Amino acid sequence: MRTTAHGRGARRGSRQRGQAMTEYLVIAGVLALGLFIPLPGSQPAESVAQMAAGSIHDFYLYLTFFLSLP
Repeated sequence: MRTTAHGRGARRGSRQRGQAMTEYLVIAGVLALGLFIPLPGSQPAESVAQMAAGSIHDFYLYLTFFLSLP
């Protein structure tokens, strides 16, 4: 049986798309876990996401104070 070049490329592309999706899910999962696992040595135990949210909150707190100055 003879296959065309297009047929072979379609099958190869399908497998590559599956591999890319698997890699994406693994990397996204690791990054998501890294955001929510508490950091060792932080008092109290805070995750990276909590620290980022606290930093954004402080930034806007100081920004609104600065903008309210005469």
